[in-house]
Amino acid sequence: HTSTMQASLAMHQRAALAPTRVAASTHRSTSRASTRAHRSARSIAVRAMAPKDDGKKTLVKVCGVTTPEDATQAASAGAHFIGMILWPKSKRSIDLDVAKSVADAAKAAGAIPIGVFVDETAEEIIAACEKVGIDHAQLHGDNARAALTDLPMTIKAVYVVSADKDGAIVTPMPGDEEKLCKDRQEKLAGAQGWLAAVDWVNGPRRTIDWLLVDGVDAGSGETYDWKNLRVPRGCSRKGWILAGGLDPQNVKEAIGVCHPTAVDVASGVADDSGVKKDHAKVDAFIANAAAGSMEMA
Repeated sequence: HTSTMQASLAMHQRAALAPTRVAASTHRSTSRASTRAHRSARSIAVRAMAPKDDGKKTLVKVCGVTTPEDATQAASAGAHFIGMILWPKSKRSIDLDVAKSVADAAKAAGAIPIGVFVDETAEEIIAACEKVGIDHAQLHGDNARAALTDLPMTIKAVYVVSADKDGAIVTPMPGDEEKLCKDRQEKLAGAQGWLAAVDWVNGPRRTIDWLLVDGVDAGSGETYDWKNLRVPRGCSRKGWILAGGLDPQNVKEAIGVCHPTAVDVASGVADDSGVKKDHAKVDAFIANAAAGSMEMA
């Protein structure tokens, strides 16, 4: 009799608890559904807020900048890079102290400053970059290009090649495999040669960040045949820059013909002195480059 009463009591307890369990289960299911709906709504909201893809924008580099004021104006107008010539034989050359003030102004306005080198060694390029406070070096001459293999990867390299008037590239590209193999063989032949076989970290640098194609007479303002220009693909990490005779009047056409990653201008936006920048020309160049990008997209 006692056993029967206990069984009956247990049955009544289970029956009493059942609605609570069902309610709890229903609450959990409703809560999970609500959470999923909230996450889905939030995901849709985030996607709706994301900017649409307006196409690939052509970047702009204003080179030969000699004053902080010109750097600020160009960067504020939309220039992505500000070039400073640190080779003393150029009419647009500036010393390292002035270059630091130009670089600081460029960075403050949101642009990346680039030092331009021609005859300097790797050691001189590294020292100049450290003093000026920049991490981009444009290698414009034979000696500067030869320094590439000894530059640390912390310095972003803009490797310059020249195109003749017909648009044919006449400068050797970076990464001389024959020279690299010879250097490696010499290291392997030494007393510590067994280390060289696995020491790729300290091997010569071959990669460049940007390839810049200029005319043979750089800074002259003379153009070359863009239609015949054939730029090697995949030889740089970030793309290539078109330079050579660009100005506010022809940059839109140049972008349409060549589809470069970036365009570079120096004398095309200079004032009558050929040194300082004409701010109206800088504004027009950047606006027309943007218009060329929109048509290309």
